[in-house]
Amino acid sequence: MTRATISRAASGARILGDDVQHLIAWYHVLRTQRADTTITELAVEADSAGNVDDLILHRSAGAVEYWQVKASVDATSPLTEAWLFEHPEGKKSLLQRLHASWQKLRPGHDLPPKIVLATTKAIDPSDPVLRARATTDARIVETLRDATSPMAQAGKRWAEHLAIDEEDLLEFLDSFEIRHSASEAEWREKVQDAAAGARVRTDSDAATIGIQQVRDWVKAPRQAFSPAELKEAITRLGLVATDHRPLFVVQAMEPNPRPDAAYSVDWTDLFKGGDPRERRRFRNPEDARPRVAADLAVARQRLRGAGIHDFEVVGPMRLPLWFAVGANFSSTAGFAVNAQARDGLWTSKAAPGPQQDLVIRLPETPSADSVGAPWAVSVSFATDIAEDVDEFLAHAVPDAYHLQSRLPEPGRAALGGLPHAQAVIFQLREELRALRRSLRPPEIHLFLAMPGACALLLGNAWDRMPPTWTYWDLGAPGCYERAVRVGN
Repeated sequence: MTRATISRAASGARILGDDVQHLIAWYHVLRTQRADTTITELAVEADSAGNVDDLILHRSAGAVEYWQVKASVDATSPLTEAWLFEHPEGKKSLLQRLHASWQKLRPGHDLPPKIVLATTKAIDPSDPVLRARATTDARIVETLRDATSPMAQAGKRWAEHLAIDEEDLLEFLDSFEIRHSASEAEWREKVQDAAAGARVRTDSDAATIGIQQVRDWVKAPRQAFSPAELKEAITRLGLVATDHRPLFVVQAMEPNPRPDAAYSVDWTDLFKGGDPRERRRFRNPEDARPRVAADLAVARQRLRGAGIHDFEVVGPMRLPLWFAVGANFSSTAGFAVNAQARDGLWTSKAAPGPQQDLVIRLPETPSADSVGAPWAVSVSFATDIAEDVDEFLAHAVPDAYHLQSRLPEPGRAALGGLPHAQAVIFQLREELRALRRSLRPPEIHLFLAMPGACALLLGNAWDRMPPTWTYWDLGAPGCYERAVRVGN
């Protein structure tokens, strides 16, 4: 029996190609609205861009990106070297056209422009060159650089196809990326995630409106847009989400890329250990601390500039970083922070409850010796850490005046919910402020045992306090290490 092959008409293929092109453009429009965006200008169907005019992205640093989008109607034709080399009806091949565009654009840029080929096609796993494409940066240049046979023959073949020498080929491939295999449906999912991070409606109607806006831009005289101009367009289209809380994502213990984040920082490279459970301290504290402080300062500036003052913080991270994030985005700086706890979302905007049952024990030290001494403050909510802290202080900070603060019965259920947490947070702050008036500590060494959401809220409320060192709990009795310093 003969099996019929069903394919989409040429007009249908063109429509699909346009749909994917406009989806990709709208996805990047949404990316410009993230507080941590690096895109400074976006254009579609730009003039003088040759065959790579589908999307042009200027960034605050790095090369300008020129995108060419190629959609496939089915999986019968995979992404192969032969497809890149194919000469349709006597025209130049796709690879030749991309290279010609790169050559044309190169003199007008300080950095070689980046050519991005985005296609719904999947790489043929049997293709000797493309199957080795780097998954980290979407390039194939390292496959052909310093290659031995048969890859060396492939390099010569590619150079001959472009009528250039192999050195020029490698220069071009340094700037050539292939983004492949993402279908129209997958790009729609990317758009939905990006919309959440941009505080834009995530429903299908919103995506349809956005894609239509891109189509209208394509029909109009060609122009470029700044993020501010794109924000005006999103507002004009009625796409701003009114009930969405932005996400601030901290990647520390392990990678946690969230495409729906409004802002993200990645500190995974700062920590020792491979297993997340082992990542309890900085690899190089002298380098890590300034970077964390600088990243948080930039984040505060960017979020404030984007009009984001109330957001949810997502980890995973250790308690010193939860506290540092809360302190960086303090209530006095005009921020409200939120995080998920066992019983739901905890927010710094919540009113304290009546249960102020925190107990603070002062050391039996003559008052004259305690004036001007640094403080060590242990906060025992989840477990009692006072003895461990005493053991550590005996050799690490022997002159510290240890204030032990604890709930009556530290443990998993010691905090009765958000109102109780807020009550003891403010109780601790006010009692420490009162003691500070007479004892005048130059700094505080802070040791925490509490839920991450509680540490975030404590940091948010940590105002009018001496400079504070937080400490990593290294997971053994009496073992701590300085983490990050919070100024005031």
